[in-house]
Amino acid sequence: MNKPFYHTVKFWTLIISLSILLGTAAVFARIFDRSGNTSHKIASLWCRLLCQWNGVKVNITGLEHILTDQPQIFVSNHQGYFDIFALSGFLPVQIRWVAKSSLFKIPFMGWAMSAADYIRVERGDRKKSYQAFIETVEKVKQGSSVIIFPEGTRSEDGTVGPFKKGSNLIASRSRSPMVPVTIIGSGDIIKKGSAIINPGTVQIILSPPITKHEKDDGEILNSIRDTICANLKTMS
Repeated sequence: MNKPFYHTVKFWTLIISLSILLGTAAVFARIFDRSGNTSHKIASLWCRLLCQWNGVKVNITGLEHILTDQPQIFVSNHQGYFDIFALSGFLPVQIRWVAKSSLFKIPFMGWAMSAADYIRVERGDRKKSYQAFIETVEKVKQGSSVIIFPEGTRSEDGTVGPFKKGSNLIASRSRSPMVPVTIIGSGDIIKKGSAIINPGTVQIILSPPITKHEKDDGEILNSIRDTICANLKTMS
């Protein structure tokens, strides 16, 4: 059997079946835990199983840089869909994702996202986007970490695009540290514009947190981007 075809069929079969099973569990968990923490743990398991059962190995270095006593903003490059599965499945913290509102309408998966108290954003609506920004700041203040892809979209070829300033604004408003995250290899698993699966290894590198807060200081984001680019160059 053609291997890419086999892995692709296997992936989509698993994502549908796990979405039904664990999505339902996440919805019921919200009844007993209104914080969304248990629902996120179930969503994290969903992501972890998607990686493990599809032959995607996730290696993480720098876990010692995660601050266990406070929330943080994880600022990451964005190579592919498996960035989300790898980070959500293997980062040992409570995370609240910011996701486009259309995803919340998907049966089971979207219901689980709502149960986990993730944040929906209307990208074409400035007023609703600002509301999502305020909600994100509040989630961080309440103790949940968030993951931001400041490039705004997946990379076409693995190169790191310019960073938008949203992550720095969230950090300054919530007075939370930013942790640079470098992701390597996920773009080869699902190419942008394709649905074909090619299992491989995702490397996640966590760098030391940045605790300086300055509302409009582009130098901070530039330094995070430089760190990520340096890690990519070192590992290439």
